[in-house]
Amino acid sequence: MDASSVSVLVVLMRLVVPLSIFRWPLAGILLSIAADASDVMIFEVTGYGFFGGMYHHLDKVFDIYYLFFAWLVARKWHDVLARRTAALLFWWRALGVAAFELTGWRPIFLIAPSIFENFYIFRAVAVKIQPSFAFTARSMLIALLMVGIPKIAQEYVMHFKYIDQVWNFIRDYFFWWLYQGG
Repeated sequence: MDASSVSVLVVLMRLVVPLSIFRWPLAGILLSIAADASDVMIFEVTGYGFFGGMYHHLDKVFDIYYLFFAWLVARKWHDVLARRTAALLFWWRALGVAAFELTGWRPIFLIAPSIFENFYIFRAVAVKIQPSFAFTARSMLIALLMVGIPKIAQEYVMHFKYIDQVWNFIRDYFFWWLYQGG
């Protein structure tokens, strides 16, 4: 399969997989995260096809695309505090991505980290465990610290410090199967 065909398959994967969020809110976002994590690794092995070296811009669009579907699901949550927090976190990240695309200033990801994604997962797991789960102001603060601090650290490593060893570790230990025989 040539690099252009792989490019089409990756784009289809990034467009179709997030639709599963509507049917399976937790599994769908986890699958979307897996698609997001694997696309660059697939391109690294097969070539970027018709994207050349510019896929990272489209990747940000695909990220907001799947997070938008998660936000649509979050809009139906009965817990008002969770629903409003999700909206704030999603739109803050979307504005941050737009600001980055306009300016190219990488530290914007530290100012507008993708905490929404982890918050959404946290809430989805909490509701799976206890269907009547609802946030209080205190539990919201604790949850935001729990999901926010690791995400800000991840944003720092990925977008600000850009430590190649982290990507090499992920590639070598989580996507090793792509590189076998190559």
